[in-house]
Amino acid sequence: MKKLVLYSLAMLVLAACNGLGNIDETQREWSVDDNKMTWGLNEYTISGSLPNLFDEKGRMISEVPSSPTAWVTFLNNPEGYNEFATVYQEFLGKSPMGAAAMIPMAMELYGRNRSTGEKCFQLLCGTPANANTIIRILDTKFPRLGEIASTDSYLQRYLPAALLKGARAENAYTPDEPYTVQMLPSANAPTGLFSHLYIFAEGWDTYLRAVEIKQNGDHYIVSQCPACYSQCKYIQGDWSGLK
Repeated sequence: MKKLVLYSLAMLVLAACNGLGNIDETQREWSVDDNKMTWGLNEYTISGSLPNLFDEKGRMISEVPSSPTAWVTFLNNPEGYNEFATVYQEFLGKSPMGAAAMIPMAMELYGRNRSTGEKCFQLLCGTPANANTIIRILDTKFPRLGEIASTDSYLQRYLPAALLKGARAENAYTPDEPYTVQMLPSANAPTGLFSHLYIFAEGWDTYLRAVEIKQNGDHYIVSQCPACYSQCKYIQGDWSGLK
């Protein structure tokens, strides 16, 4: 009996460290209406735009705005791959800023369950190479069994929250609600099928986190986003997690 209790406790610790047990693949009713999608009780909304800063020859004609110009808001993180994939395919993946806003969503799902998160990144990034670049880094930054995130500054399970509006090291990366990904146009000119944007986030000394987006038919994929998972400021306090 004692061995069984110890084994059960060990499994609970392993689940907590790997983010297991918080994935729900239940099919919900969903609909898309203009700039909003609903999935069950969750809502995703796109507002604003990313103005073009370049002329037809790729010359910069306007400076990067000083504040965000586009936003994607959502009430809760996707529950699992089923919700993530439907939201990507039917709504957010159809625009550059929508695809970029799914980066913290995929990161959070990876923190909850690595296999689920891997599938999310493979969809969002389009190619195994693009996805594996992100996964390889997150695998070292999200704690596993025996690793204590609160005392190791390299382990940063709160990275997904750091990309959301209002989340800062000083408030233990507690984002505003509804969760919001803020974006601005990039100072990098578009090249071919590739375009660029910034996610505005306060978890780093430099607030503009560069994202490279590639058009892929009717959808957009995240080609590169290393600034989104680079080391952010060390948390002050205890992270309460995302809904």
